[in-house]
Amino acid sequence: MKPSIKILLSGIVLAMTTVSAQAAERIVVLTSDVSDIIVALKAEKQVIGRDNLSKAPSLAHAKNIGMFRNLTVEPIVALKPTLVLGSWMANPTHIYDQLNRHQVKAVNVSPQQNEQTFAKGIVLVGKYVGKQPQAQALSNQWSAQMKPRSHTGKRYVFTYDGQMVAGKNTVADTLIRLAGGVNAANQLEGIRPIARETWATLKPDVIVIANHSLPVVGGSIETFKQRPEIAVSAAAKHNKVLTMTANEAFSLDLNSPKVVEKLHALAR
Repeated sequence: MKPSIKILLSGIVLAMTTVSAQAAERIVVLTSDVSDIIVALKAEKQVIGRDNLSKAPSLAHAKNIGMFRNLTVEPIVALKPTLVLGSWMANPTHIYDQLNRHQVKAVNVSPQQNEQTFAKGIVLVGKYVGKQPQAQALSNQWSAQMKPRSHTGKRYVFTYDGQMVAGKNTVADTLIRLAGGVNAANQLEGIRPIARETWATLKPDVIVIANHSLPVVGGSIETFKQRPEIAVSAAAKHNKVLTMTANEAFSLDLNSPKVVEKLHALAR
């Protein structure tokens, strides 16, 4: 091979290496829904910091920055990230503005709680981690799996703790709709407390409880089902009271298609 060709090839390899190095980010991820996307795209080597619910083994090397519900700027800035990514789940909501004021690029890739925004968020994460084709394919697959199931008319109630229930404009409301059901608490806006006597008016066929709240509702599903206002429901009578993790029931993530299918199956 002629020396000039060798030099040219060496230059090309060097340029490619430089571009690759420039493309790599030092990412802090604020929320587990976004970290799951990064892991699915096999870009976790770029992650240097994570919230404490981002527990994928491949992220074990990343520094824990604390709980997504109570984030502070200091531990994030201390990691000297080139990019911070998160979703609507991050609190306080102004954390993105705070970081940008500290000259740290922070992006809320999924600012709203709906399936269209989450699908776009997958693509946006792919753009930032240099995995655009893979992210588009993942987004398309996720969206296809989230298509609405056949309407069943079954009434669902999602509750954190037997008192706070999810009304309209919540992730739970979206999951119920996609599962073909009816949100029995859709007269409420957001997540609101209800009185015990109100349960009887909801007439739920299915009740979903956040599993971390089991101690609050008596320690078990069976104990919860024995409450007078719950015992009269079709959900209690037909053993359609169950628990899900807070992530499954109250946030959209890559696992949501399985949750929708599970909810739809409960109508049978």
